[in-house]
Amino acid sequence: MPATADFIVIGGGIAGVSVAHELLPHGSVIVLEQESAPGYHATGRSAAVLTENYGTPIWSRLVSASRGFLEHPPEGFATAPLLTDRGALFLARAHETGQLQAQYDDLIVRGARVELVPAADALRWCEVLRPETFATAMHEPDCKDIDTNELMMGYRRGIRAARGVIATGARVTAIRRDAGGWQVDTSAGAFQGGTIVNAAGGWAQQVAGMAGLGHRNVLPFRRTAVTFDAPAGSNLHRWPMTFDLAETFYFKPEAGRVMVSPVDMAQTAPCDAQADELEVALAIDRIETFTTMKVPRISHKWGGLRTFAPDHEPVIGADPQDARFVWLAGQGGNGVMACAAAARLAAALATGQGVPADLAALGITEGAISPGRDCVVDRMAEDVPAGTLGG
Repeated sequence: MPATADFIVIGGGIAGVSVAHELLPHGSVIVLEQESAPGYHATGRSAAVLTENYGTPIWSRLVSASRGFLEHPPEGFATAPLLTDRGALFLARAHETGQLQAQYDDLIVRGARVELVPAADALRWCEVLRPETFATAMHEPDCKDIDTNELMMGYRRGIRAARGVIATGARVTAIRRDAGGWQVDTSAGAFQGGTIVNAAGGWAQQVAGMAGLGHRNVLPFRRTAVTFDAPAGSNLHRWPMTFDLAETFYFKPEAGRVMVSPVDMAQTAPCDAQADELEVALAIDRIETFTTMKVPRISHKWGGLRTFAPDHEPVIGADPQDARFVWLAGQGGNGVMACAAAARLAAALATGQGVPADLAALGITEGAISPGRDCVVDRMAEDVPAGTLGG
């Protein structure tokens, strides 16, 4: 296995493999993944839909810019379609109708197909809703389910075909900087590279700390989800992914059952996240409050990590303390559906090309996503000597 590359990508989830794939034309690439297989944590536990009306303004634009890749991947990238029809439904209470109208107007400008209707009309897409709780609804017919496994495999095949390396079981234990670049010690051996790309998800801050960089406010939060059997005779296969605008719940069909999350966001240490029992109870309560469904028995429950900056926007680009340490972090649940554009953006910034023209045309600027922006940088930590921050 080569131990030296132009780029060392730390993290083998969707962020890591997608940016590695984008970096291949610019040099040799090694991906370091601490688990025995890529995509074990957030990627493997994602709701995995493509919707242009989810997340903050920059993330939603990165999703729009990723649609073309996911709909029409490069020749040979995938062995099956990456997307299948799903649809999305967004429900607003009376005091939220202005917010939903603004989102509708923005989506129309971006060329998305959406329909704004009274809440009662949402029953034509999902018959189990209690529409009296809401005032208006927006239907997004072009929301798609994403085959996360096929997407991951496509990136992995591309990396290996270009002689890139994906090293699993490679937990990073130390990072040192010298005149020749970065030295990265792992449980699978030592690696050297000119540029590090930090795509470590919930572990992104620990990786930066090992590299001797100041604290960045990019932190992991737990998300809980459960599945249960759908009501007998329901049109489950036709239901859209359904969200309330206040983000207190979402649900969708999942492998013949209903998956629901209470959209919890509890800060946690990076870990193999597990379902929180209180949040499991809240998920059941919300599904029984806002729909006619009952949950007599849970089929499965799990937890996952979502990583956020304080403004919930992406953290992409060179660290203010070292231009050869590049971030691709803070996905906040948008990582799978925005991966193509986010990876392209990170690779462009890592190679000094600036924001790609199509993304700039969407209003995405380096300053808005920079690891050096005020809400991300802890200025008091900027002068900490290299190597003194733990991992």
